[in-house]
Amino acid sequence: MLFVNLESFNAQDYKRLQEAVNFLQETDLTATPLGRSHQDGERFYVQTLEYETEPIEDFEFEIHQKRLDLHYIVAGEERIDIAPDTNFIGLSDYNAVRDLQYVQRPQAFNQVHLHQGDFILIGMHEPHRTNGMINQPTHVRKIVLKLGK
Repeated sequence: MLFVNLESFNAQDYKRLQEAVNFLQETDLTATPLGRSHQDGERFYVQTLEYETEPIEDFEFEIHQKRLDLHYIVAGEERIDIAPDTNFIGLSDYNAVRDLQYVQRPQAFNQVHLHQGDFILIGMHEPHRTNGMINQPTHVRKIVLKLGK
């Protein structure tokens, strides 16, 4: 499933998707080191995270300008809020080193519940917030593939 607003869709942004899926299928994701790994220049890197989920309202929405985010749940479950509307209002300046900008909560967004084995692909400039608990705090191991152009 790819969920995107047609006005903001650029097929060129998604050319690394097959590479990402191959990585997920061919890698022991329980053994990737925490933090950044598997870097391939600006094209691709892996961020392995472990944390306890929290109320999603505790998190700000964010956007990225250089990379897509593919969030894959290795263990646990979490809620992610995402808005396909790329008309956002910044709360912070864009940080080019981290490819990150915090933005105001969109007027409309979708809630996505991810469980072990699920992934979601978040487009560039799409406001999103992650790490939300579904019913109760849960320990999550997650792989975020950062996919450049």
